[in-house]
Amino acid sequence: MALRSIFSREIFFYSLIILLAVILRFAGLDSTPLNEFEATAALPAYELAQGGQPALGAQPGYVILTSLVFGLIGSSESLARLWPALFGLALVALPYFWQDLLGKKVALVLAFLLAIDPGLVAVSRLAGGAVIAISAALMALTAWRRGLPVLSGGLAAFTLFGAPTIYVGVAAAGLVWVTLRIPMELDKDALRNAGLGALAVLLLGGTLLFSVPQGLAGVGGTFSAFIGGLPPFAGVGLGAALFTLIGYAFPALIFGGLGIWQAWRCDESVGRGLSLFAAFALALILINPNRQAADLLWFVLPLWALAAQAISVYLVVPQDEPVAAIGEASLMLLLAAFLVPTLARAADFGFLLAASPENPLPGISSQGMIALFVFGIAGLATALIALGWSRRAAAQGLVWAMAAAFALFLLSASSRFSRHELTAANELWSPGPAAGQLGILRETLGDLSFWNQGQQAALPIEVRSESSALIWALRDYDQGDSAAAPALAITTAEGETPAEFAAYRGQSFALSVQRAWEGWPPNFFAWFLFRQAPTQSQQLILWANADLFADAGSVDLTPAEGDAP
Repeated sequence: MALRSIFSREIFFYSLIILLAVILRFAGLDSTPLNEFEATAALPAYELAQGGQPALGAQPGYVILTSLVFGLIGSSESLARLWPALFGLALVALPYFWQDLLGKKVALVLAFLLAIDPGLVAVSRLAGGAVIAISAALMALTAWRRGLPVLSGGLAAFTLFGAPTIYVGVAAAGLVWVTLRIPMELDKDALRNAGLGALAVLLLGGTLLFSVPQGLAGVGGTFSAFIGGLPPFAGVGLGAALFTLIGYAFPALIFGGLGIWQAWRCDESVGRGLSLFAAFALALILINPNRQAADLLWFVLPLWALAAQAISVYLVVPQDEPVAAIGEASLMLLLAAFLVPTLARAADFGFLLAASPENPLPGISSQGMIALFVFGIAGLATALIALGWSRRAAAQGLVWAMAAAFALFLLSASSRFSRHELTAANELWSPGPAAGQLGILRETLGDLSFWNQGQQAALPIEVRSESSALIWALRDYDQGDSAAAPALAITTAEGETPAEFAAYRGQSFALSVQRAWEGWPPNFFAWFLFRQAPTQSQQLILWANADLFADAGSVDLTPAEGDAP
């Protein structure tokens, strides 16, 4: 009997959700090279693991934790992203510890939504401290509620080392406390223990047992980055921030809005507090010119909690007209399956017809007409079921169908991050451009080195390009002083070929790929379904000394007139 209670159906569902979250966050974690933003955070961790004393930047918590992994195991793309993935996974499990406040069903639905949310998955797979700060802050609050003040204080102190985004959450929480006038009844002993935990983390963890004295200064660096931004990574524009919400969190906006309406209509205190937090967080994000896409998680997370409350209301077997509810859900799913290929064709031909001299006003294309017809059928069917059978059954069937369709949408969007695609530059959650062909560059260098020296990373390289991503990719190679005739050299593709490399063999690689659009993409449906939108790349050239090749003496390396190097 005890064994059965331990392995309950609830634990079984949580185990499946955690397994799904693990797959989405860890599968193919090393499939893409570190981009410029990730390398900026990972390089100090690598230098620290090698015994250096680098500046820790605006994400000292990430640097310190990752340096421990690098020092024990070694460095790689997957290990650089390990801690964010672990903290992102911990965030999925947190609703289990809030069942007493949310309810068991709401907590389970919320855990599932957090597991498949594209924004949370994307930031959890990003080498940086944003998800570490957010997750640590929520874990600190959870530990306080569970009567663990020392752990709560330590986690709260660690958030200050996480990332600048922590101050968005702190400010939003403070505004909610002032607005609702929440009474503060604090246990002095608990506060003292929390303070001791915070002090231990600040002095011991923040300095890595006093071996990194500059760690404490990282708290100030995080705050100054929140005020002044993350140079050289510009803040996300207002239009791009709003588009990120629509493009990735549209289901949260729909069901979260329904949850807000239910909370205020029923005077539900938890829902009201969550809605105020979401509103204050969004306002703080939008007025901050240095906003980053990861800051939007402070708005999306409470919205998902509200959405879970709204969805849970309808996750029951209808007492009246169950056949009508099932029929409504089946019809809506059938219409949704018909709508997707229509939108795919709209990605090719457009939802609107372009204006022409004969027709100066743009009109609706055939794909647009079909989409509007599908929505009209859905609305008419829902109205007829509500009038002819039961409004409750019609609402339940509609919510079931929308929840299933949106879950597939979220899973599709989240699974993209485990694949290295050319469309990665059109994802919006990472600051700066996406990584280019640095993985292929490393493979090429490894082949050249193995053919000539019998081992990887044995040839020295002269690098004439300032890029953290490139330095990270070549961290195992000797990048010493330039020689008269270096075996290998890397330059940017801009300008003319350096004269000293005229007799070298060259191959170009994409250093980075970034969006060639701001705000909204030119074709919304092409981006929405396939992440297709204009991009532009920054190229570099790998130059290899002709002496490295066996056929060097038999090939004329002098380029013909007009040939590209």
